Amino acid sequence: MKTIRLAILMSSVLFFTSCEDDSANPIELTGDWQSKSIYVKGKLQEDISNSTWLLLKRDNVFQRNYVIGKWSLNGKNLALSPNADISVQPMSYQVVDYSGDSMTLQITLTEREYGWDFEDAEPDELITVTEMYSKKQ
Repeated sequence: MKTIRLAILMSSVLFFTSCEDDSANPIELTGDWQSKSIYVKGKLQEDISNSTWLLLKRDNVFQRNYVIGKWSLNGKNLALSPNADISVQPMSYQVVDYSGDSMTLQITLTEREYGWDFEDAEPDELITVTEMYSKKQ
């Protein structure tokens, strides 16, 4: 009977320790990020790929190019909420990949909401934007 209990206990321990939460925590995401590539509907956007930077501060203030506001992370959901005095909508990204010095964010919204005129998209068309960043040193 002791052997069975021990086997069940060991199996439970192995099961729960092998469950990995691959979500980044907020402290890990803080820093100054430079975009390396931006894809819209799977197509590389060469004209803006290197022009986006994102600063995430420990006090939950963010700056994305010239937009300032508050940021939060809930699981893999990164919310950027601009200050109320500007006409930029809040954005809710998925953290698709994170590995210390690189991060991939993804968002689905209209071209108009993103605030950029992409060649292969209409203003009110729903698009998926993938932004790949590396941390500045």
